[in-house]
Formats: sequence, C-alpha cells, structure tokens
Amino acid sequence: MAHHIWRRSLAVAAGTAALTLGAATAASAHHCYKVDWNENAYAHHMTGNTAWMPLSSLGAMIISAPAPDGAGLPQCASYASIAVNHWMAETGATSEPLIHSKATVGGGAAHQGKTVKPFSYLQDSDYAILEEGLGMAIGQCMADQGA
Repeated sequence: MAHHIWRRSLAVAAGTAALTLGAATAASAHHCYKVDWNENAYAHHMTGNTAWMPLSSLGAMIISAPAPDGAGLPQCASYASIAVNHWMAETGATSEPLIHSKATVGGGAAHQGKTVKPFSYLQDSDYAILEEGLGMAIGQCMADQGA
C-alpha cells in the first residue's frame, strides 16, 4: 500500500514539475483565447481543422508531451478537462475557451498599446490556475489507475 502511495506521489510531483516548465514556456507564447463566439462559429472551431483549438486539447498535449516540455503521461491526456473546468470555475468563464494555436492574434495592435478585442490573452494568473488544475487532473488520473 505504501509503495502505491509513494509511486503516485512521485508521479504527481514529476508531472507538476514538468507542467511548471511547460507553463512557463507557454506563458512566454502569450496564447490568445476567445470565449464569446456565436454558437455556429464555436461549433465549427470545436470540430477542428482551424487554428483555434479547445483549451482541453492544449492541456492534453501538455500532459502527453515528454518531459521537460510536458508531464510525459499520455495515459492521463483525457483528464485535461479537469484542469479546464477548474480554470473556468476560478475565472467565471461559461464556455471552454478556444486557443489560437498558430500565432498571437492581434499582436500588432497589442504591441502598439491598443486594446485588442474580442481576444483575451492568458496571463500569469491564468497559468497558475491551469497549473493547479493540471496537478489535479494528473492526481485524479493516478488515483483512477491505482498508481
């Protein structure tokens, strides 16, 4: 029994350390997101094949990616929604944000000091919430797997 607890603790600690590195790297990318889509546009982007991806897909990529860029736990990728739900609860978001995966949208205007609407940018506080949520997701995955 103690061996399983020790193994789970190590896995969560390793995952959290990797996520800290991944989040720090991601933070420098200034990911754009948008939550106020009209229903048809949101449905279209959620299906894929556009530059916009659900935040849970980005989380799954971070959880799956080998260290040092991710947690190296592909078996836990499906738990990314736990982190997103945590972020949504903490920020008051009512729908999963879509992240622009290819570039920073509106970067030219932002660099000129102009307000870029309707896009938002993940801030350090968002990454802290997401990192906490990813730790929760990995912990739940490890518990479900009996690690």
